[in-house]
Amino acid sequence: MPTYHLNIRTESHIADTLTIERDDHDALRIEMAKFVGQTLQDHAGQIWLDQDWQIDVSDASGLILYVLHVSAFRAAAASGIT
Repeated sequence: MPTYHLNIRTESHIADTLTIERDDHDALRIEMAKFVGQTLQDHAGQIWLDQDWQIDVSDASGLILYVLHVSAFRAAAASGIT
């Protein structure tokens, strides 16, 4: 069964966070989405510090196959609010 790596990349950090085996790419993308949801739940405060995350899936050779971007920013309406 093929092996894939889920990675989180921020401006200051790259983490190879999870290695999974999947037979098909639909299951791989679903696992990626679940991983992103769980990571945001577990580290909700961190996204506000880093602001831009790239979560990607690479194959065993390091080729990036899928990418999700998560961005957090303070909109103009929130200026002055702490």
